Amino acid sequence: MDFCKTPAITLRRTDYKDSSQIITFYTRDFGRIQALAKGLKRSVKGISGGIDLLTYNHIVFIQRASSTLNILTEWALRDNFHLLRNNSRKYYSALYILELVREFTEENDKNAPLFELLRNTLCEIANKGDPTVNTIAFEVQLLALLGYLPEMSGCASCEAKVDAKQLSSFSASEGGVLCADCSGRIREKVKISGGSIATINYLAGKKVQDTGRLSIQSSLQVEIRRVLIYYLSFILNKKLKMWRYI
Repeated sequence: MDFCKTPAITLRRTDYKDSSQIITFYTRDFGRIQALAKGLKRSVKGISGGIDLLTYNHIVFIQRASSTLNILTEWALRDNFHLLRNNSRKYYSALYILELVREFTEENDKNAPLFELLRNTLCEIANKGDPTVNTIAFEVQLLALLGYLPEMSGCASCEAKVDAKQLSSFSASEGGVLCADCSGRIREKVKISGGSIATINYLAGKKVQDTGRLSIQSSLQVEIRRVLIYYLSFILNKKLKMWRYI
């Protein structure tokens, strides 16, 4: 058995028996893990109710080679992103981001840049006004970090240049935008404007702190969200629960 220490963000918690919880964390040093918190629902340093969702913690756990369920031994709260909890749009956007991380990651698959992206995005959503831009930026940057970013600079089918001033097509099955010739041969597609293509390319190359100051006109927000939901549902082969709330 090894004692492991790492920063961690709480993705999910499930009650276990009368007084314990099973916590799913996304950690900086170990990726997504599950840990059994024995007796945590009773009290931890004067705090009852266990570890809440959407909290940034420093944890110590026992890593067990014979099981995916680790044992949580210490927990220190660093940030509960309290400004998220007084605004339903921010709160639901943050819960959606947690759902994306759960769906796109495997247990024990370390990705420190993704951890920093997650933590910084939650901070930005908590401290900025409208969470929409940061949510879109997280989707794009998650896809980029994990190797799923669609082809947006040229035709995904034939690699021809796509005219950014014209309305184009986007195909999830082809993996990106399509030129006019290829679009006619592909049935499964949606429309996408040059403005949306440019915005997605811009977000893919920026840090979260930069995107928080970016303004995207409402019509582009709607179009980009529609394209991303279409693409994400194709990759995951399912609809995400939080889409109905954001």
